[in-house]
Amino acid sequence: MSVNVSQNVQAIRKKLGFSEEQVSTYLGVTRSVLRKYESNTDSIPFDVFDKLSNLYGVDMSVFFEENMDVPLPDNLTEELFQTLIKRGYITMKNIQEEYLIANKIAASVHLYQRQNIKRFYFIVNYNCNFRCPYCYENLISNKGKSWSKQIMTYEMADKVFQCMEAIEPDKNKHSKEIILYGGEPLMKDNVEIINYIVRKGSFLGYNFNAICNGYDLELFENLLGKGLIEKLQITLDGDEKYHNKRRFHYKHGGSFSKIINNIQLALNKGVYVRVRSNIDKNNIESVKKLLEEFKTYGFYNYKNFSFYPALLENHATSLINSSLEKHLDFLPTCDFEEISNLFLKRKGDYALLISHAINNKKPIYLQPTHCGANKGIYIFDPVGDIYSCLEVIGMEGQVIGHYDNGLTWTKLYESWKGRSVNKIPECSKCRYALICGGGCSARVIEKGLNTPNCNNFPIVLELNARKAYQEIGMKY
Repeated sequence: MSVNVSQNVQAIRKKLGFSEEQVSTYLGVTRSVLRKYESNTDSIPFDVFDKLSNLYGVDMSVFFEENMDVPLPDNLTEELFQTLIKRGYITMKNIQEEYLIANKIAASVHLYQRQNIKRFYFIVNYNCNFRCPYCYENLISNKGKSWSKQIMTYEMADKVFQCMEAIEPDKNKHSKEIILYGGEPLMKDNVEIINYIVRKGSFLGYNFNAICNGYDLELFENLLGKGLIEKLQITLDGDEKYHNKRRFHYKHGGSFSKIINNIQLALNKGVYVRVRSNIDKNNIESVKKLLEEFKTYGFYNYKNFSFYPALLENHATSLINSSLEKHLDFLPTCDFEEISNLFLKRKGDYALLISHAINNKKPIYLQPTHCGANKGIYIFDPVGDIYSCLEVIGMEGQVIGHYDNGLTWTKLYESWKGRSVNKIPECSKCRYALICGGGCSARVIEKGLNTPNCNNFPIVLELNARKAYQEIGMKY
């Protein structure tokens, strides 16, 4: 099939609803010259293709496609045309002007986010009573067992509360939920310090969410409830047989049945319990069995119970416990998006974003950064260091500040908190930038924080868009 480039130039203009006057004005030529371009390919200078590509928001190669001679829809109605202009889908700006506007938006939104809500985490210790094959925390520091077994003291806990006010004097900008993390925060060795932190935090107007394994939870029963520990995230990686292979107590072995009993305890106390399963290729069937078992346990009868699958990722191969690596087989992100539907009617974060925008007739919430690590998250460990991301805690090279002798920041502070798509060269010219946010910072620390982590984002977004539209279609 021969390619009629002039016909393509005209067809694209008409398909997008541009008039001859609008395009000729943009190109700086008369309408008669434009008509010549649209009837005689040999008359079109190369720089005109470049300008039209910018105007129409298409790759230059589109003008040379063979199938563009297929009849195109008639011109858009004036009402629809004006709506598309108003929403920015049709613009008279060139691509460089578009980049500039997108980067200004990213910078503005990021500044607003950094100046608002602050979220605080207590790492009460780095030690854990489990030995999971995919956990990196016991291997990251190479500082020995004595270091990892340090527990946050009362004095250090007091300093954390003081630093929270130093970081943000306006308490209205503090998240009222403090996260307890580890290691394992709710283990037997931590009963006293957790009691102290939770009681003091509650007095100051905070409540708590603990990310834990649930094994020693019964020892913290007195702290479960309104105004204290109100939420728990507990991990089960499948049914009892499979879970006990991957998540076992270092001394007592299998942990499944004890965790199930403690989930029941927390639910009865009115605590919101979110069960997480770390998914790879090996435990898909086992997690499906687990969900069926939840029915037997009666967990779905509680409004304060939920489940979510999480992709198990190997972003630091050297940190995986090699002796237990046989239990792991990592999934690509795009495969996980499909497989997660096997467990429950899960839309995914981006599907929620899209469906919320459509259902509420509001713009999609813009994300100049991937997560709170580049905005308002502050993580305090037991030895006086401050981090921005849970996945790099304990790594000396990722400390953003110190609080043991007053609040001080390192040179890395701005590298983490300043990371935004407008500062990452590849992202600053990417069509997905303000939805993707540049990807996970922890995945690129070896390359540098000004590097993007795309992680198949175009595929993931398309899958989520399909999920969103399928659900919307079912409603109507």
